[in-house]
Amino acid sequence: MEQRIKELKEEVNKLFKTTKNIAELMKFVDTIQRLGIGYHFDNEIDDALSHLHDIKLDNEDLQHVALRFRLLRQHGFNVSSDLFSKFKDSRGNFDENLSKDARGLLSLYNAGYLAFPGETILDEAISFASDHLKSNFNGLDAPLRRQVLRALKTPLHRMVPRIEAMFYIDEYMEEKTRNDALLKLAKMDYNLVQRIHLEELKVLSL
Repeated sequence: MEQRIKELKEEVNKLFKTTKNIAELMKFVDTIQRLGIGYHFDNEIDDALSHLHDIKLDNEDLQHVALRFRLLRQHGFNVSSDLFSKFKDSRGNFDENLSKDARGLLSLYNAGYLAFPGETILDEAISFASDHLKSNFNGLDAPLRRQVLRALKTPLHRMVPRIEAMFYIDEYMEEKTRNDALLKLAKMDYNLVQRIHLEELKVLSL
């Protein structure tokens, strides 16, 4: 198993070098972290996020603006919440045209919980996103519906990584655009870590 994990890590590592599209790179980093295998690629993730922080992006949709914000702020980069102002209408409220963008709303909701004290725009973001996610809930596809339900109970930033990985591995299996190398590595890594924990518990119980 360990040899196969090593081979899969090498395969995934190559993807960091070949993924040039910024939106795809953000999704790639987020997926790796949510699958619980980010610790294998700390340097690659740091390099990817440094690149993401340094470039100027135009015409991003809500999902990717919020994802970029969350990834960067989670890793200690200086990023302003003012970038969400472009999603407000002339009255200073979040644009109701966003209300049906479930993936964008979920991304906004999770980003909101990385607010610093006094960042009212992120408090407003959480309220707006949660209201519309709840109202749209029954119309969502099953994997996304499970992610929304989980986030409304425990925002992604506050989720225990191993528990998130357990849920997300199953959800990622259902994605049409999934990367099989990532999925295989996540499954094998999760099982290996579980086995190690069980062995440690046996030792402690002796």
